[in-house]
Amino acid sequence: MRGRWITGAIAACALLPGCATEQGYLSLAATEPVSLDVRELDVDRIPAVRDVEGRHTAVTSVLFVPTFTGPRLDAAVEDALAKGHGDVLTRARVHTRKFWLLVGVETLTVRGTVVDLPERR
Repeated sequence: MRGRWITGAIAACALLPGCATEQGYLSLAATEPVSLDVRELDVDRIPAVRDVEGRHTAVTSVLFVPTFTGPRLDAAVEDALAKGHGDVLTRARVHTRKFWLLVGVETLTVRGTVVDLPERR
């Protein structure tokens, strides 16, 4: 009986501390300058991959002492662009998830459509 109680208490402690927050939306995101001259752009032929998710995770505290680091938005956007093989991320939703139990871990997630713009000469 005592073993079940201890196992239940440990499971409850592991599941309780955490937080999920929706940070907002980004209409357009890129990690480097992108030419957006759309005068001669054929919108129907642009390759786009929908629902691509990029993440960046960082340890934010150890034994309740802050590390003064956190996940970076540019790293999450770059991860999404690499997964979708494109140049810009459009209609991106930004979320953060935080968990802590002696060690704090925070993950920043962006999810949107990756668009591969044609090269200009």
